[in-house]
Order: sequence, then C-alpha cells, then structure tokens
Amino acid sequence: MDLESELRQAMAEQVAEATASPSLVTDVKRRHRRRKARIHAAAGVAAASVAALALVPTYQSFRATPAGNPETTRPTGGVSEHRQSERPPAPGPSQSPSAKEGPGAGTSGKPEAHPSSGGSPVNPEKPGTGGALDDLPRWITYVPDGLTATGPCAVTADAERETTTCKWRGSTGWLEIALVKERGLAGPQDLMKTPGIPGRTTVRGLPALTGDRPGSGRQISWLARPGVGVTVSGGGSVEKQLMRIAEGVRP
Repeated sequence: MDLESELRQAMAEQVAEATASPSLVTDVKRRHRRRKARIHAAAGVAAASVAALALVPTYQSFRATPAGNPETTRPTGGVSEHRQSERPPAPGPSQSPSAKEGPGAGTSGKPEAHPSSGGSPVNPEKPGTGGALDDLPRWITYVPDGLTATGPCAVTADAERETTTCKWRGSTGWLEIALVKERGLAGPQDLMKTPGIPGRTTVRGLPALTGDRPGSGRQISWLARPGVGVTVSGGGSVEKQLMRIAEGVRP
C-alpha cells in the first residue's frame, strides 16, 4: 500500500465515529443572521455620521450672526462697497473744512510756514522772537521781542578759527551771538572778552563764564561741544534774558 492510501485510511478511521450535531444547520443559520445584523448596524451608523457631517455647513449658514459682526454692516444695495469707494471727488480746488464742519473750527485758514532750503524759518512772526529770526540759522531758537536783525549773519575765518556773528538792535536794547569753531578751544575762557574776573555758571549743564562786556552789556561764553564755542552778549533790558537766550542756542 502506498503512502497516499495509508493517509486516507487513517483519516477515515479518525472520523468514523464522529457524528454531526442535529442542530448544526440551525446554528449555522443563526450565526449567519447575526453576522448580517451586525453588518447592517455598522452601515447604519456610518450613514448617520455622514449625514451629520453634511448638515454642519448648512447649520453654520443659517446660524444667527451676532450684533456688531462685520457681516451685518456689509452694504446690501446693488452697488458694492468697492464701487462706492471709487466715486470720484467733486471737481474744483480742495478746501479746508469750515467752522461748522468739525474739529479745527475757528482756526485760521492761513497756510503753515515751512523752513526754507537754507534751514532757516520762513515765518518771522514766531511767538517770542519779535520777528528777529528771519533768515537766521536754525541753531538760534529764541530772541526777545522788540529786536530786529541788523543784517545776515557775518562769517569770518582764517586758518584756525571760523566765527559766525549775528546781531540785533531795537528799542529794548541789543543782542549779539557769536559761534566759534576752532580745534584748539580749551574752554570758555578762550571766548571771554571781559576785563574783570568772570563769574561761573552753567548753560544746559555745561560749564560757562559770565561777565561785563567791554563798554556796556553782559556776556555768557561756553563750549557747546569740543571745538565749538558760543558767546551771547546783550545790553539794555536784553541783559535780563541773557541766560534764556543762551539756553536757546543749540549749534
């Protein structure tokens, strides 16, 4: 007997006494029905989930918009907001708002003065200057009222020193401001022209010397920065404001 026949005989002997249960067919059908029910339930859950996800955008579109939301203030007319903003202005020169049109009512319509290309203020009527700052350097910020510039600032120079001198005269007295540029300046004593012993003071925290000017008047001298010195001299009632004038010189 070959090997295949022996295997068949052994298998037949093994299952010869085995018998099928009377309820085998019933059990198979019951399990089949349960499997189909589970498949149908899973399909129903999946369909419900898909339907719920599909309803979310619809709910969002019908949800009430809170007050103040930009969507509620969007124009509803037939013309879009962009098209409304493109409406051209009325022809004619632009005008400043009148006294009834809002903030700034009652102010003068006079155009604001701007500095000229040379760096000097164009408007000579700046408060506290008395019209004396016309055509002057911007480093001079204060001149008392009642004074008028005698002319443009004069500049003298040699190999070592350059001096810019500005002068004013008026019914209240006189004023002279001298700006000196020299590398060898050691201190305000190199700028003083007083015959007596000068007094000590400060200009914006910088050491300064003050004293009587030869002839008449008073003067203050100090170094604004290394190599740059300033002397402010004045007579008449200008002497009382000499320190304030010096504080306004900022080269």
